[in-house]
Amino acid sequence: MATSEQIEQIEALITQESYDQVIVLLEDHIEHNPEGLTYYWYLGLIYVLRENEELAQEIWLSVLFQGTLEEVEEWTAELINFLESKVKENMVKNRLGNAKIIYESINMIRPEYKNLQLLSNLINFLYQLATTYGIKEEYEKAIIVYSDILNLDSYHGPSWYSLSLCFYYLEDYLEAENSIKKVLRIDPSANNFYGLGMIVEKQKNYILAIKAYGQAINLDHYFLNAYLSLANLHCNQEDFNKAIIIYEKALKLFPQNVLILQKLSSIYKLIGDEAKSYFHLGNLSYIKHNYQLSIENFEKYYLLEKTGDIEFYLKLTQSYLNIDETAKAIYSVEKGLSDFPDSLILKRLNQSILPILYKNQEEIIDYRQRFTSLLDHLIKETKIETKKDKQEAIKTLGLITNFRLPYQGLNDLYLKRKYAKYVCTIAKKICPDLCKIKSLNNVTVNQKIHIGYISLRLHALGRLYLGWIKYCNKEKFEVYVYDLSGKSDNQLSRYQKDIKKYSNGYQVIFDVPNLHDLSEKIASDKIQILIIPEIGIDPVFEIISCLRLAPIQCTTWAHPVTSGSPTIDYFLSSNLMEPVNGDEHYSEKLVRLPNLGFPLQYSPPPQLDKKRSDFHSREEAIIYLCSQSLFKYLPQHDYIFAAIASQSKLFQFVFLDPAQGKTVTEKFQERLDKVFRDYGLHYQDYCVFLPRSDEPTYLQLNQLSDIFLDCLSWSGGFTTKDAITCDLPVVTCPGEFMRGRHSYAILKMLGVTETIAETETEYIEIAVRLGLDHEWRQSICDKMAKNKHRLFDDQECVRGLETFFEEAVRKYSKMKKINGDL
Repeated sequence: MATSEQIEQIEALITQESYDQVIVLLEDHIEHNPEGLTYYWYLGLIYVLRENEELAQEIWLSVLFQGTLEEVEEWTAELINFLESKVKENMVKNRLGNAKIIYESINMIRPEYKNLQLLSNLINFLYQLATTYGIKEEYEKAIIVYSDILNLDSYHGPSWYSLSLCFYYLEDYLEAENSIKKVLRIDPSANNFYGLGMIVEKQKNYILAIKAYGQAINLDHYFLNAYLSLANLHCNQEDFNKAIIIYEKALKLFPQNVLILQKLSSIYKLIGDEAKSYFHLGNLSYIKHNYQLSIENFEKYYLLEKTGDIEFYLKLTQSYLNIDETAKAIYSVEKGLSDFPDSLILKRLNQSILPILYKNQEEIIDYRQRFTSLLDHLIKETKIETKKDKQEAIKTLGLITNFRLPYQGLNDLYLKRKYAKYVCTIAKKICPDLCKIKSLNNVTVNQKIHIGYISLRLHALGRLYLGWIKYCNKEKFEVYVYDLSGKSDNQLSRYQKDIKKYSNGYQVIFDVPNLHDLSEKIASDKIQILIIPEIGIDPVFEIISCLRLAPIQCTTWAHPVTSGSPTIDYFLSSNLMEPVNGDEHYSEKLVRLPNLGFPLQYSPPPQLDKKRSDFHSREEAIIYLCSQSLFKYLPQHDYIFAAIASQSKLFQFVFLDPAQGKTVTEKFQERLDKVFRDYGLHYQDYCVFLPRSDEPTYLQLNQLSDIFLDCLSWSGGFTTKDAITCDLPVVTCPGEFMRGRHSYAILKMLGVTETIAETETEYIEIAVRLGLDHEWRQSICDKMAKNKHRLFDDQECVRGLETFFEEAVRKYSKMKKINGDL
């Protein structure tokens, strides 16, 4: 029997591919120990590796024929086990050619041999190797390996398909066709028919190509590439009518697809139908968020056609709204309603219209009255009776929100309640089963409470929720997250990845969520407390907020306005942010969590490699950073900038352009121009407007600024946190509502209260003093730098949140027992 030292020596020589030395060594061992079967197994293996399978077989058979029948069976099994181990070893070492020929040698010993798991593993290894060659465009090498796979398993469909692609890329279309036809016999799938279409099209066999693409579509109605290839083939043959039919059919399935819209626009222009060409260009621009261009194309379409469908009026109106052309938006939607007076979606769009920026306070009141009056009409006129009514209602709720309403700076509780009641009435008619009260599972001492989060904006607002999930006591709670973003794992932001890491379950929901499927998922996870933080931001939450998906439902100050919904039980807020009468602003039960409510995460500022000139700012200026979205600044507060500017020519205000584009910036500049002129100044001498930038660039702007001016109507959250991270003093004046008190709370937590004003006049005085008194400004900066650690990773608010969870469950259980429902 071979010793371990001998085996190690043999293996080392094989690894070095010193086959002649191994043969000499093995023959010597056999001469001294002819009974050692292992030597024969290795000797045959060497000849297999040298591709001399016949001699290998002679060596092995010469041994096997010397034994009795029982010994032959035993020795054959031992040899096969030996060779199997060598197949596995060579796969691990990525010597796949060796693994293959060794596996094939087993079949020569025992033709009926089958080890499906080993064969499957070997094929998988070989397939990965061949795919790697294909990615590197080394198609000849890939063909060799795919052929090796097919020698092992002639029914391996993926290899036949990949082989056909290799021949396709090598322009050997005949071999490509032969390969794809073989795989079609094994797997007549949509993808394989599409491959056949590609290949025969190159051979100019257009009839067969059209048939193949058509079969692919019949098998998979959502096969986008098959539609595109089929339509493009008709275009190349100048059969434009058929191409249009295919593209239009695809557009119904993929209404956001840029390529389809481009193709349709080009074809209609080519055949002289300019109206439809402009229509599709309008849709294309709309999808790309180029609203000015979408308006131009839609208007050209309307001039030619003199009419439009509901979708046309919807997109034209929303395009006007997105560039803050409110009057034109109203005209557009009212024209649509004159053509389609029963359209619920156009009625709702008309009712919801609010400007991005207001010229003055009077305009705020006028639009609020319009909003309220049309809401009353909408509620009175909405009928949900037919299936078509339900479908339109769902579409309406999925497209339009009241996002802009809270930016008027007024108490929205009444309007929020009224609208939420309206949505709840619709929800009960559309999906009554999802509106029923859910029973709370009994939670014993040893059971964990299950917490659920539904979010669409974890990529950004996840900065707020992460601490709740990360620091949650996992011995008491299980956390499940339902991410509506539809992002695959490699598309998740760092916040999403961290949240997934700290969650017990993380479910990504793709496309528009199926409400019943979502409800079933939440129920299967036995969620007792569901947190819906983004109500009012995205349309999808319009209806979700009015369903009863869990026994206890909450929202948060991630969007710091009441939901108004009767099915949202609690509003999770901040003790430091809420005014004394804060309870009066919510339809939910207000929960004042300790400190800020959320444990903010610290991120160090980037290394500074920019200069003020990179931001169009003067080196000698005292820079006031005003980085809130422009729609947060109300017109009644514009004079504050001019009042501050009047105290020094060195003062400079830096604003950021909004996502809505230059129209909004220009309107804001018009407002500034008026108030600065009232002070005998020109705003251009004091104000700089910068394009939006990435986070590192924005943080460098903070580092180069001197003072952060908080917005009075809607206080900074992340912007204030970023300013403090960069040691900028923050000037704030707490407002009437929690949404105007974020910075106030942050400064209170830091213990830096010197820059908190009680009045607008005091706000101006503090801002001016910070600008003129360098020593005082530096003392504030030093104090903030010393204390800013208090702001981050706060555990007290997490413990407060956990206490709320436990008390809410106890209260709910007690209420149920009193009502006799448990």
